[in-house]
Amino acid sequence: MLRVKDTTLRATLSTVLSVINGTHKSVQETSFAPSAIINALKRLGWVIPAGEQDAHELLNVLLTTLDEEVQKMSRKTGCLSHALEINDLIGPELEPESTECESMGSVMSLNDLCRPSSLSWRGGANHRYRWISRSCRSLQLAGPPAQPLSHPFSGTLTSQLRCTECGYKSTVRYDKFESLSLALPSGMGDLGWGRHKLHQLLTNFVTPEVVLDVQCEGCNEGRDPALPPIHSKQIKILNFGKLPLCLCIHISRNMWQTGAMSKRQDYVQFPIRLSLAPYTFIQAQNQRRLTTSMYTSTSEGGSPLSNSMPSAWGAGSLCDKAAEWRNVYQLAAVVVHTGNAHSGHFITYRRGHQNTRWYYTSDVEIREATIEEVLQSTAYMLFYEKSTSFGAF
Repeated sequence: MLRVKDTTLRATLSTVLSVINGTHKSVQETSFAPSAIINALKRLGWVIPAGEQDAHELLNVLLTTLDEEVQKMSRKTGCLSHALEINDLIGPELEPESTECESMGSVMSLNDLCRPSSLSWRGGANHRYRWISRSCRSLQLAGPPAQPLSHPFSGTLTSQLRCTECGYKSTVRYDKFESLSLALPSGMGDLGWGRHKLHQLLTNFVTPEVVLDVQCEGCNEGRDPALPPIHSKQIKILNFGKLPLCLCIHISRNMWQTGAMSKRQDYVQFPIRLSLAPYTFIQAQNQRRLTTSMYTSTSEGGSPLSNSMPSAWGAGSLCDKAAEWRNVYQLAAVVVHTGNAHSGHFITYRRGHQNTRWYYTSDVEIREATIEEVLQSTAYMLFYEKSTSFGAF
């Protein structure tokens, strides 16, 4: 049985992942039930009944708990390594025993340098270690860490209101998101009845919407405060601000029909490589400036592209391509729900260490799958990882 000394969800997840990936020091299992994660959630106050549960709801519980644990880390024990340069601390007499990571995805931190087990000493430098060790125990950082921690699913959405009467734009608002829930369109899809493209769902998600009866700051500027404020129709513009390292897309399939909940079985075509560049705030701003430039050129009697061609097809296009490369994601996993709105079963397609190999996993079977099988599945959740390769397109 797997035992985790640190009962936080962060530590439990790290341990379970090391077992699943075969990197745990002592636990080597051919089959493994990660019940330690559920037990950790229960210890933290979550009520998880025995029965069927929703995968997307479980993900939200995990991410919410991770956020709460990070918020509790308001103070951080300091060490002399925070005040010294790394080269000054290590020096020529100090070197690590090993470059191997102790846990998946970890590297040797500066705090690790303050532990004798992480160091190998040459010569008579023990007094140096004792001095550093005393400093590590006594030095404290005042206040919270300068940079708050965030998990790889954390991103931000931007929203802005634009008045249709005076053109006033509100301050851009940033809202955090951890997964995207996309609604299935009603009626005919891009691929026929009940068949859609993921890009269609994303486009619908960021499509500007009309907001009625908004008190506009622009329309009321300089207006007598004794008069009733002016309300106007405004356009709400939604885009992606900061994109996460790991993108989770949830396709909402349940709907209420004739007083009962039912599940839609629509097929959504999703790509192996996904670019979110067209949906980002910066890209949308550039596109609006380009459109304005085109209209200005036309009104002055020129060609619609006469003033915009250099920026659109010259250096500007290289910037757009660079932005596209930075915002490219590679498909990592697909979660499929079989059954109806009230019961069913979850299976997962997971990309292996070799990008060309995929695996079908469930609680009763694990087998290799073809990419064609993956792309034809009726996805419930899609997991994408940000690509680091500029050869994505």
